[in-house]
Amino acid sequence: MTGPRRRIPALTAALSKRRAALEALLAGGSGVPTGERLHAVRVALRRTVSLARLTEDTPAEGSGSALKAAARELRRALGTRRTREVAAALLRTRFRRDPRRRAAAERLAARLERDAGEATAPARLDALLAALRREFADRDAELAALASPLADADGSRLEGGLEKAIRRRLAKRARRLLGRGVPSEGSLHPARIDARDLRYGLEFARLAGTVRLLPLLERFQETAGRAHDRAELIALVRRTAGALPAARRREALRLLPPLLADSERALSTAQSGARAVLAALKTAAGRW
Repeated sequence: MTGPRRRIPALTAALSKRRAALEALLAGGSGVPTGERLHAVRVALRRTVSLARLTEDTPAEGSGSALKAAARELRRALGTRRTREVAAALLRTRFRRDPRRRAAAERLAARLERDAGEATAPARLDALLAALRREFADRDAELAALASPLADADGSRLEGGLEKAIRRRLAKRARRLLGRGVPSEGSLHPARIDARDLRYGLEFARLAGTVRLLPLLERFQETAGRAHDRAELIALVRRTAGALPAARRREALRLLPPLLADSERALSTAQSGARAVLAALKTAAGRW
């Protein structure tokens, strides 16, 4: 376990790692990220938000709030594009061997891809990225100042306060996840967010009793993500179909029965993952 007097150097290193990972992804291609690169960028942003939230009151209350907000805003701005890209890919995969529905699925997928390309103006994404870079630089400078031999701050007090804050926040997230129980269709997405933030926080904190829990959280996060993708696809099909001419609307709505069946299976798989997480979490959280 990482000792309490080493949290601030570990935080500084973790933020630098997240910044470097994000910059490498952005440098990996021209234009707005798409496909798997877009997914990886959003994961890097989620990890940044999670770490900034977990440690946001060090060295002073709200110190990490601006970085958290900037990363969250950019992630959300990229979310519409990613949602439509995933929906289009799912439609093509699901109906590629269905001669009755394949043409309708292809037309709808093409429309969703067109909408994805128009989701957020590049100028707005550039402005949000510039804001995020500024916040990373400010947070780096703030934490680096704590390591200076001329620093005014009481390092021991700050380390102890950060250790307590990390444990308190992770315990709160664990209680929230336990309190949700096995999620229903309506509560699956919030449970997935809690599991994701708990996982990212525990990967940083390395608290006792998490070796078995972490892979279970990851599996639940993945299965809940697949279920959420299918629920969003169904909502998009319904919403997009409503704006189509009558004949096209009918053929789009005929895609729904198999999609609804897929969604039910994905939800059941995610619920099984949730049961495994809850059983392990009850034991692990008692050791924090």
